[in-house]
Amino acid sequence: MIRRLLTIVIFVTLAVLAVYPRISNITSLPPSLFSDEVDAGYQAKTFNQNHTDYFGNKFPVHFQSFSDWRTSLYIYSVAAVQNFISSPELSVRLPSAIFGISSIAVFFLLTKSIPAAFLLAISPWAIHYSRTGFEVPGMLLSLLTGIYFWEKHHQKRNTILLIISMIAFSLSAYFYSTAKLFIIFLIPLCYHIWKPKTKSLMISLMVVLVALSPLAIDTIKGRSGYRFSYISIFTLPHREQITNTQRYQDILLEHPNEVGVPTPPLSYIFHNKYQLVLERFIKNYLISFSPEFLFIEGDKNIRQGFGQHGMLYVLDFFIILYGLYLHFHKPTSLGKLFFWMLVLGPIPFALTRDSLGPHATRLIIILPSLVYFSSLTLHKIPLITPIYLLLFINFWHYYQNHYPQLSARTWHTNLKETVLATNNYPKHQIYFSDTAEPFMPFFLYYYPYLPTDSLTSHLTEVKSPYFSGKCIDSKYCFGQIDPSFFPLTAPPSLLVVPQSQQFIPPTGFTLINTIPKKYQESEIFYIYSN
Repeated sequence: MIRRLLTIVIFVTLAVLAVYPRISNITSLPPSLFSDEVDAGYQAKTFNQNHTDYFGNKFPVHFQSFSDWRTSLYIYSVAAVQNFISSPELSVRLPSAIFGISSIAVFFLLTKSIPAAFLLAISPWAIHYSRTGFEVPGMLLSLLTGIYFWEKHHQKRNTILLIISMIAFSLSAYFYSTAKLFIIFLIPLCYHIWKPKTKSLMISLMVVLVALSPLAIDTIKGRSGYRFSYISIFTLPHREQITNTQRYQDILLEHPNEVGVPTPPLSYIFHNKYQLVLERFIKNYLISFSPEFLFIEGDKNIRQGFGQHGMLYVLDFFIILYGLYLHFHKPTSLGKLFFWMLVLGPIPFALTRDSLGPHATRLIIILPSLVYFSSLTLHKIPLITPIYLLLFINFWHYYQNHYPQLSARTWHTNLKETVLATNNYPKHQIYFSDTAEPFMPFFLYYYPYLPTDSLTSHLTEVKSPYFSGKCIDSKYCFGQIDPSFFPLTAPPSLLVVPQSQQFIPPTGFTLINTIPKKYQESEIFYIYSN
């Protein structure tokens, strides 16, 4: 009786730790929707109205946005939630919370370990991304589900289970682009560890080919690889200039100020574009395991990290190392899988070049492995559980009270409030200054602006002495405002500018509204009218 009661208490506590940190104040923590979240919400609204993205593509595999082609499954998830929930913030972030909570349940079923589920439930990395309208919680859930059903197939030899596994792996690629590359490693890895029957494998691979064929078609069209084509290490800028400079430096000491000196053969070997790509790949791969990133400061982009807290807890450094020791001392099939996921997980990030340091979004694939090896130690030394609870309480205090103050600007706080403040002037032409942040997504989502046809048919490029940018219906304009050339005879207009622009209003314009700071680092916005 006591043991049963204790089990109930443990599972209730685990459920609370899984749900509460992912749902509590989710609409305002992080402090506001980031432009990518707003874009996802607007794409979903457009799809619910027109069954297209806002560029008019019908039932898209990748949603076309202003700067990218976005994977579709998270946007479809938001579209589904919007049919039941009207809150702009909750509808965008709730799918992530559901995927994050579900991942804990699947991780428990996979590992059959309460410590593993507990550690994933209180992981800062997992909590943060489960509260944002980003795609990776859905990707993680799909990957873990795929592993779970593959392992179940190994036990029961039921082809249906392997088919479900392959479908889950395929869905991960529709959530986030990193999975498109990672499942190329993961499926052979699962095959190596839990070899299925040839017939079951062939049927399942056919399912994968069918499931991924839309992605393949979009790849041929250049859509799914659009972003990777300009963030890839294979497109490093100025490669020729860098290698030429390095080769010149090789001959500079012995032949100063000489012209026409032949390049030594070794210079071609040690200084070339392939060497530059390899160096960047190795650097990216190694910094993925940086203690500063994992345990001390997190991602340098405070929107993806925390500024003053690692993606994990400091204690995890020692716990993971001991967990790895326990794994190698007595390896299991699941342990082998998670070890190789840890080894291979940073490769998709290592192939990119657009971040200053480790990228928490692209590297979240390694999180289940790190949690798994931590859980091996917790199994062995359960007395450290209270320490983890104290670390979680400390993190949650920081995350609730201090993180919003530090990160408000990167989360584009105050743009929503500023857009809503212009709703009271329907007859005015409105100019939004993009000096601080891009206003257009926030205007489209919060105003809201929902044409029944393609948004692009309403957009025009404008370039004049006093404004340069894009206008919607020649009324709502977004770009750069030059007040010194603004015409005195302008029709009724609003000028919306950030404090950081140090704006001097044109003659005839007066300040009619100020959108004050909500947080320490947020931006103040001013609205002027003539």
